[in-house]
Amino acid sequence: MIDPTKNQAEQTTDTPGVEEPASDEKSNRDELMEASQQFFRALFRTGVHVAMTPVSMLPEESRQHFLSAGREFTRGLATMAHELSNAFDKMAEEVKEDVEKDK
Repeated sequence: MIDPTKNQAEQTTDTPGVEEPASDEKSNRDELMEASQQFFRALFRTGVHVAMTPVSMLPEESRQHFLSAGREFTRGLATMAHELSNAFDKMAEEVKEDVEKDK
């Protein structure tokens, strides 16, 4: 039976054997995507924890040196990537200017 207090979008048909596949599929897909994300995050955290186990066995001072060296290494890689992208941008601009001059 139709409930007069609900608007048309909230009302569903009570036809037996007929489902709303679009909304069910979408909710199933969203649920699967969220579960997959949680699984891969947990897997990543576990991998990081396993990889850092030997470091956690080090004395406090050595552990701090190791972690700071890792941060500096990561910062160096990020800086190198940034500088490479700047160099590629400059080369692209030079080629663009050369092409425009030739026209």
